[in-house]
Parts: sequence; C-alpha cells; structure tokens
Amino acid sequence: MPIPAPVLPIAADAEVKPLAELLETVARIDGWGPRAWREVLGVWRLPSCDLGIEEREGPPCEEGGEVLATVAFRPARWNRTRDAGDAAAVCDWLLRQARRDLLPRFGLHARTLDPGACVRATNACLQQGDGIALRVALRLPFAGMCIDGEAFARAIGLLGRWSRAIVAAQPGLAAQRRSVRIQRALRAALPAHGLVAFLADGSLLARDLADRPDPHCRALRAPANLAVTIDLGKLGRHRGLGIRSGVTAIAGAPYHGKSTLLAAIAGGHDDRPPGDGRERVVALPGTMPVLSDDGRPIVRQDLTPFFRTLPGGEAAAFTTPRASGATSMAAAVLQGVAAGARLLLVDEDSAAANFLSLQPAMRRLLGRDLAGGRTLSECLPALARQGISTVVVAGASTSAIASADRVLLMRGFAPSEATRAARRACGRLATVANLALPGRQLGGDPDAILGHGHALAVDTDDPERPRFAGRSVDLRRAGFVLDAALARGAALGAAWACRLAAGGCPLDELGRRYDAWLAENGPAAPDPFHDGFHAVAPWPLVAATLERIADLELASLRPARR
Repeated sequence: MPIPAPVLPIAADAEVKPLAELLETVARIDGWGPRAWREVLGVWRLPSCDLGIEEREGPPCEEGGEVLATVAFRPARWNRTRDAGDAAAVCDWLLRQARRDLLPRFGLHARTLDPGACVRATNACLQQGDGIALRVALRLPFAGMCIDGEAFARAIGLLGRWSRAIVAAQPGLAAQRRSVRIQRALRAALPAHGLVAFLADGSLLARDLADRPDPHCRALRAPANLAVTIDLGKLGRHRGLGIRSGVTAIAGAPYHGKSTLLAAIAGGHDDRPPGDGRERVVALPGTMPVLSDDGRPIVRQDLTPFFRTLPGGEAAAFTTPRASGATSMAAAVLQGVAAGARLLLVDEDSAAANFLSLQPAMRRLLGRDLAGGRTLSECLPALARQGISTVVVAGASTSAIASADRVLLMRGFAPSEATRAARRACGRLATVANLALPGRQLGGDPDAILGHGHALAVDTDDPERPRFAGRSVDLRRAGFVLDAALARGAALGAAWACRLAAGGCPLDELGRRYDAWLAENGPAAPDPFHDGFHAVAPWPLVAATLERIADLELASLRPARR
C-alpha cells in the first residue's frame, strides 16, 4: 500500500478570514446553543500568525468536547530554517514557551505535548513550509449549556498578544539554537576522535525526582589523563571526559555515581535544552542500553553466538513467549547489533548475572551443561573488533573489568583512571577470538499493524505498556525512558516500519529507510492525519518495539561479515 505524505495542519489553499470577522461571529453566537460553535471553525488571520480551528472526532462543539487549534506562525527570519536539527530546536523552544506562558492563562482547558527533558522532533510543533505550526487541543467555553463567547474572545486576545511578544522578543531562542548546534556538532565529531561518548566539564549528571539537576550534584570535571578537547571552531572548544571506542568498564562502590554516569551516556543520543545540565553530554546515535527482560517474547532468534544448545528450544532459531533473564539479555544484544547499534550499555544491576559472567567454581559445578556457552564478558573484545563498543558498570563482577580495555573508577561522582589497578586486582579474562553475529529480518504482511488504513489508535495510559492494534507491548525493560508521547511514537514507528519493510528487509537497512522516510516527510509522518500528539521515536526504540511484538514475522539471517 502506498505510504501517504502527511497532510498540512493548515492547507496551503485554505481561505484565511480576518480576525474582525471571527470576533463578530463570537459576539453574535454568545449565549447560543453548543452547535453554533461550528461557526468559528476555519482559518483566521491574527497579527503575527494564522489560527486554524478544526473539529476532532466526537462531539467537539458540545460541552466537554475538543477542537484542534493550529497556530501557524508565518515565515520570518527567526523560524525559517532548512536544517532538521535547527528546526527541532526552534519548534521545541516555541512549544516550551506556549506551555509555560500561554496555556496556563488561556482559559480554554488547552493541552499539547509535554516535551520533557529532551529536544525532540514532535508533531505538536513542526515546520509548515517556511513557517511553524503549533498544535493545541482545547475545549470551547460554555456558561452552563450556552456558548461563552466573552471567554473565547478573551482567549483570542491573549493569543494575539502572546504571539506578537514571542515574535518580537524570542526569549532564549538564540541560546537554544546554539546549544543544539553544539550538541549535534559534538556528536558528529565523536568518530574522528575515536570516541563513542563525550561528557563535557561542568555537566550536572545526578538528577532529582523531577529529572532536574540534583541540588547536591557535583559538576563533572575530567582528570587530565582522561580529558579530551574537541574543537568545533565557531562553536567553541569543549573539554571533558571522552569514552573511547572498545570496552570501557566503570567501577566503584555503591552510590558513587556509576549508574548515574551510564544513564547520562544512555541519554546522549538526545539533545537537551539550556539549563538541563546535560547539554554537552553526547553519544553515538546507535546507542542501545541492554537489560535483562524476564518474560519478554523472543521470535526465531539465533542465539548460537552465546548458547550452543538450549533445553526445550533450538538455539539457532530460538522462540519463546516468556524468555529467561539470560536468553532475554542475549537476544537484546544480538537484536540491537542487528538493528545497527554500535554502542551497548550494560549495568550489572539490571543484567542477568549468569549471562554477564560466571565464576570458575560455578563452571566446574555446572560442567557439561555449559558446554559451548559463552558469557557476555568473554565476548566483549570480539564485539569491539567488529566495531561494537560497550560500556559496562561493574561493582561486583571482576570478569567484566578483566575484559575491558580501560577502567574508570567513580569515587564521590568523580571519575579517575584505574586500568592498571584493575589489571593487578582482576588480571585478564580469557576471551572469545571471533564472534559470528547473525543479522535480523522483518518480513510478512506490511499491514500487520496498520491494517488497511493509515491511522493507529494507541492507548498510552501506561506509557511503558502501550496498547494498539489488539496488542499490549511491554517496553519496561527496553532501555528507554518513556512518556506518553514517546511511547505513542514508538508504536507508530513500529507500524510504519512494517510498511517500509515491504514484505522483507534486514533490520539495519530498515533503520536507514526509517530515518530517510522521516527526513523526507518530517515529524508528522508517523501520524499523517494528526490524530494525536507524538514524539518521533529513535530507530533503536522502534526496533526494540518490533522485537517485542510476538506475532510479527521476524527471523535471524546467516551471520553477516563485518
């Protein structure tokens, strides 16, 4: 089925009517019955923007119903950009300004997407031609059972004053654009410096319950022997902690910042707004946290790189509706690599202990039951030789430290070089020389999730377990921090990935198709008819969602040469 281009929030050929006509209409229908609200539907010209008002499903023009308002800022120097990263920065800034200064005073029970702690592409605020469209769902006001035209007129006046002030002042926009440009430039510079992640001096990594910098957080300062300086020309020179390619272990006593450092790296594929504290913490785009996920489904996954045999299942095409901790984590590693991941993040606190490492005494006890089996620690150097780096947090596992190229010691949230001390304490681990990594393919019906339409209803009351198309998908251990908008984006991304696979496509190639499709069609592509709000999900999250849908036709391919 053809993939449609998204419809414009306000059609290019829409009739734009004057504001005076809107205010006259509102004054005329004030006190009328609910259905008269339909006379305000259409597109209206405000001083600094156009306002489009359209119906949504249900009884939108009755009490309790919603309409969709699109505030379209006309092309201007501040919002005209062709760079996707810059466009995301401008749209995110405008969305935050509206949520902070407009919606709380709007008086129309207005709501839109909450951007949270990341600067992401969303369909709540996006480019429309050379302008920007801000989308808001709102309830039209009533006095009892009658239209409250005065309240609506006040809201329109407030919108006009706010839009003029935003266009004139643009508070904080320049800082946000520069911050996002720096983050994207740092991320692009990582390979040239032999890095997979970079954490700039001054970063505030520890977070409070609201995901703000912890008031007791110590600013990061890289010691001289771990420091890297990245020169971005006009965007400045940036010194900080460089995480080099290969295998890096992070050691330390409890509550000294190991997992905090790993969490910051895990979020390094996202851009952050100024003031977040992690604005210059970046990681490769193909970054995948790997967790044990007991009870998840596995579909035709070749696990032979780690398990020669498995009781009750064929290791070369292992399928189960409820995986164990070890098999789930092995599948997560292989599926992430097959989908294009180039940086794996492992925390022993969330790993399957018997998959991460095994002590010699336990090997002797289990004997032939482990014949041919390999732990992840034994395989990390072989993965690194194929271009797949790993950062492992280890507070108890000496095997993970013994297989690392370098070891960082966290003490009081401050990193230091500890590789030599770790070698003396832990020695070296006998590791696997070669590892044959299977590919992964999505086949089957392109309409397996979307059916014969182009829209998908997604229930995100529990964002970590979204429901759609008669399925409930458990993403609690997929490795991503999810809110309702990102969970909806993940479900929509998985649905359209089936269409993009066109009956059969390797997952790494499918990831390239997905990114190219978004680049061509913009953040509205997953929801072409604007049925709700979503944040665009990164490909690793979409791939993890696909792998947790048990009835899709996924299968491993013969090991690919890398």
